[in-house]
Amino acid sequence: MPMTQSKRSKKTSCCVANTLPTHPNHSEFLPRLNRIDGQLAGIQKMIQDSRYCVDILVQFRAVMAALRSVEVSIFEKHLEHCLASAMHSRDKKQIDEKIKELTELLSRRTSL
Repeated sequence: MPMTQSKRSKKTSCCVANTLPTHPNHSEFLPRLNRIDGQLAGIQKMIQDSRYCVDILVQFRAVMAALRSVEVSIFEKHLEHCLASAMHSRDKKQIDEKIKELTELLSRRTSL
């Protein structure tokens, strides 16, 4: 289950003041997400057109792979920016929060 905006806003900023910007910019992923949105629309059309099941499933796997790629890129950015900032701060509370956050995130991850 993804973290909602309200849950995120209750947490502290991912970065330490005076070290890095308060949050990494993810706008570079918007074009990729727009392409994924187009792929999803294509799947809907395939279903409306009663296309062959395997063809639809192949497209699902393509969308899932594209989403996974964006997910991994954002995860890497989080490690490089937010986790690195917490480690650099040497603030045990911040470090523990990031470790707990990542552990919970990874424990919710499932795959087919």
